[in-house]
Amino acid sequence: MNSVRLIFNIVAITIFVFCFSLFPQEFSFERKITPFPMLDQNSQSFALPLTGGMNRPVQQFVDIDGDNDPDLFVQEDEADRLIFFRNIGNPTDIQLQWETEHYCGLEVGAWFKFADVDNDGDFDLFAEKSVGIIQYFRNDGSATLPNFIKVVDTLKDNAERPILVEGFSVPEWADIDGDNNLDLFIGNILDGSITFYRHIGFDVNNIPGFEFVTRMFQGLQIITGGGKARTQLTKESDASLHGANSLTFIDIDNDQDNDLFWGDFFWGGLIYLPNLGTSQEPLFDMNTMMDNYPPNSPVSTGGFNVPRFADIDADGDYDMFVGVLGGFASTILDKEENFYFYENIGSPAQPLFILKTQQFIKSIDIGHNSISTLVDIDNDNDPDLFLANEIDFKSPKRSNSRLHFFRNQGNSANPLFRLIDTNYLNYDRPIFDANYSPTFVDIDNDGDKDLFLGKWDGKLIFYRNEGSSSSSNFARIDENYAAIDVGMNSTPTFVDIDDDGDFDLFIGEQSQNIDFGRINFYHNNGTATSPAFELVTTNYFDIDLGTGEYLFPSFADIDNDLDWDLFIGTKTRGIVLYRNTGTPQFADFVPDTSFQLLPRQLRTTPNFTDIDNDGDPDIFSGSRGGGIIFYESLKISTPVEIVSSKSVDMSKSIRLYNNYPNPFNPSTTIAYSIPQPGFVELKIYNILGLEIQTAVSQYQQTGSYKVRFDASGLSNDVYFYQLKVGNRFTETRKILYVK
Repeated sequence: MNSVRLIFNIVAITIFVFCFSLFPQEFSFERKITPFPMLDQNSQSFALPLTGGMNRPVQQFVDIDGDNDPDLFVQEDEADRLIFFRNIGNPTDIQLQWETEHYCGLEVGAWFKFADVDNDGDFDLFAEKSVGIIQYFRNDGSATLPNFIKVVDTLKDNAERPILVEGFSVPEWADIDGDNNLDLFIGNILDGSITFYRHIGFDVNNIPGFEFVTRMFQGLQIITGGGKARTQLTKESDASLHGANSLTFIDIDNDQDNDLFWGDFFWGGLIYLPNLGTSQEPLFDMNTMMDNYPPNSPVSTGGFNVPRFADIDADGDYDMFVGVLGGFASTILDKEENFYFYENIGSPAQPLFILKTQQFIKSIDIGHNSISTLVDIDNDNDPDLFLANEIDFKSPKRSNSRLHFFRNQGNSANPLFRLIDTNYLNYDRPIFDANYSPTFVDIDNDGDKDLFLGKWDGKLIFYRNEGSSSSSNFARIDENYAAIDVGMNSTPTFVDIDDDGDFDLFIGEQSQNIDFGRINFYHNNGTATSPAFELVTTNYFDIDLGTGEYLFPSFADIDNDLDWDLFIGTKTRGIVLYRNTGTPQFADFVPDTSFQLLPRQLRTTPNFTDIDNDGDPDIFSGSRGGGIIFYESLKISTPVEIVSSKSVDMSKSIRLYNNYPNPFNPSTTIAYSIPQPGFVELKIYNILGLEIQTAVSQYQQTGSYKVRFDASGLSNDVYFYQLKVGNRFTETRKILYVK
C-alpha cells in the first residue's frame, strides 16, 4: 500500500508541476455593453446597460455610414473623445448599437459638430481643441466610409486672426444666407449676443474661409434673467446674468429658412426665435422670442441645454433631442436623466413635440461617481450586484448616497441581473452623507457577509449581518468603525495580505493638500472572528499617482503566482496595476506600466469576478458617469484563481469529506465545501495515478457541494479522489470499489 501511495504522490506532483505556470499569466480584456441581460424594476430590459452612464452629453445624429438612417455620436462630460452608436435598425425603426468610446481616435474636446462644410457629400467635423480654439477635420473618405484628417489645428478668419469660442459655449455652422455654404455662429457669454462669420469660399488647400461680419448678429441679446431653472436657487431674477450657450439653426417650420434655438447656462428652458425673413435675408426679432419651448411641453432642466434635431422615425419631420450640460441651478440635477427625446407628432410645417423620455439611451445610470461591488448575498452560488452613487436624487434633500441592488436571477455561468431595490439599506442619514463605497466581507467569520461603507468624510460605517448567508439582515452598528478617518472619500477593501487566515484592511482616499493619493494599510492584529485593526501606514508602498487623485484599491491574483496583486482605480488614470513580486506572506508591490485599462475613463472602481464561470477574471467598474463599465476577460488556457478584494484566503477552512458509502458499489457521493469563490477541480485516479474521470472543473462560488461518482464498468480496486481549489489547496482521499 505504501508503494501505491508513493506512485500516486509522484503522479500528482508531476501533474501539479506541469499545470502550474512558471511565468505570470497575462490577460486580455474586451469591453462589452450588453454581455448579459439586465432588467429594471419593471422587468424591462436595459437596451444598452453598461455604457457607464452620462453626465453632460453633447449629441448629434448623423448618417455617417450612408445607409439612410441616423447614427448617434455623443461627447460626454467634457472628455476629449466621441462615443459612437451605430444604427443597425432602419430609417423607421432605430436600433442603436454601442461601437466605440473613441471614434476614429479623434480628440474633440468639450464639443463637436459634423457638417458638410466643403459640399462634397460627406460629413466633415469641427471640434474644440482646447478652451476657445476650433480644429477642423476634413473627411477625405466618403459618405459611406469616412476618413477624418485634421487639416486645421486652429481655425482662423481671412485676416489670419484665430476664431475663438468664449467659455464653454457650443458654436454652430449653418447656411444663413442661402448661398449653400455653411456660415459660423458663436454665442458670446458677456452680453448674450452672437458673433457671425460668413463663409467666403475655399483656399488652395480646399479649406473653408470665414470672414468676420459682426459681434451683434441681427441685434440679438439673449439674457435669461438667471435662476429660473427647475430648482430655483434664487428668489429674484437677476437680469444681468448670462453665460455659456449652445446654438442650433434648423428649419423647424418648413418655410425654407433657418430658425434659431438657444440653450443658456442660466436658463432651464429652451429659447426659440423664428426666422421672419427668408433663406437669403434672415430676420430675427426679440419680440417673437419664446423662452419656454416647446409651448405644450416646455423643456425644464437644471440649465445649459444643447438642442439637436433629426428625423429619427423617417416620417418627414424633425424630432428634437436635448442634451443637458447643467447650468447655474444644476449642481446635482440632470446627471441621471439628461438626454431628452421629444417626438414630433405634428407635421413639418406645424411641429408638435411630445416628451417621450429623459433618458434616450436606456442604460444603468444612478447619477454620478458610482461604485459597483459583487457578492453572493443570497448564497445561491452566483454573484449579485450592488451599485452606490455619490448622492441620490431621490433621497431627502438629495443629501444621501444609496445602494441599488441588482439580484442575479440567472446562474453562475449565465447571469441575469434585475434591479430589485434602489434604497437597499432603507436608511437616509438625517444629515449629509455622500460617496458610499460598499464592501461586503464576513468580518466575524460567522458564515454570512457583513457590510462596510466608506464615505465622503473618510470614515467607515459598519453594518453587521444579523440574518444568514441566504437571508441578510443588516443592522447599522457603528457610524465610525474603529475610529478610522482617512480624510476624504474612504474606499475600503479587505484581503488577507499576509496569509495568516484573517482579513487585513486597505483604504484608499482622495488627496486634498498633498501631492499624491494615498492608500492606508491597517493590519489585523486580532483573529478571523474578532478582528483588531492597527494602522501601519497612511502611504502604502509610497504609491504616488498625482495631485488630487482618488484611489480605489482592489486585489486579485492576476498572474497566478499565489499572492495578491494590487489594482487601483483612479480619478483620471483608469485602472493601474501594482504587481506583487513578493510572497503570500510578505508582499512587495511594484508598478506594472504594461497593464493599461480604462485610461480614458474618469473615476474607475474595479472589482474582479468570474461572472460567466469560464475560469478567468472579468472586471466591473463604477464610473464618473454614474453607471457600470464592464470588461470581459478573453478566454485563456490556464484557469486562474480569482478572489475579489472582499474575500480572504482561508484555505484551512476548505473541506474535503470522506465519501459515502465506502466501500461502494457502483456509486458513491463525494462532498466538499469552499469558503470563498475559486476554480475547483475534482478528479478520480486509479491506483497507478492515471486519471479516470474529471468530476468537476469550473469556477464555483462559496458553498457546499456534492458529486456522484459512478464506477460502473470499472474493476474492483482502490481509487483516489483529489480536490484542488485554485493553486492554494489540494487534498486526496482513498475510496474502495467492491462489486
